[in-house]
Amino acid sequence: MVTDMHGELEQEGRMNPEDSREQSSWKNFMALAGSGTLAGALACFMAAILTAVLASGRAWRADVPLLFTVVLLVASLLFGSRAGVIGTVLAALVFATYLFNPLGNLRVASDAARSNLGWMLMIGIAFSFLFAPAKPFLRRE
Repeated sequence: MVTDMHGELEQEGRMNPEDSREQSSWKNFMALAGSGTLAGALACFMAAILTAVLASGRAWRADVPLLFTVVLLVASLLFGSRAGVIGTVLAALVFATYLFNPLGNLRVASDAARSNLGWMLMIGIAFSFLFAPAKPFLRRE
């Protein structure tokens, strides 16, 4: 029935055939095994880079990892626990390398920043396992 309505909309000119191909390609991608994990981990990675750029040089940058746990919780709710765990590790690597001194090195000089990174890792991984649904939100049909 859905395909009948889809065909009718294309025939009437209400739906662009390119739009239908884009929608079907996204559904095909999300149907692949591990695609949700990849998408969630990539979203966390990109959000961590953006956050590091925005917080660089600010007085509150040591608190960024603790605030970023909200992003990790949302990622695990939408994409599943694996995406949350991988996203947590990637975000910790990004913050350690590009947010805290010495820049470009995994070593973190500040005790407060190192402690907050540790808390982010523990909270992010725990949230990923505790709050992620059995079937991720974006994979439900």
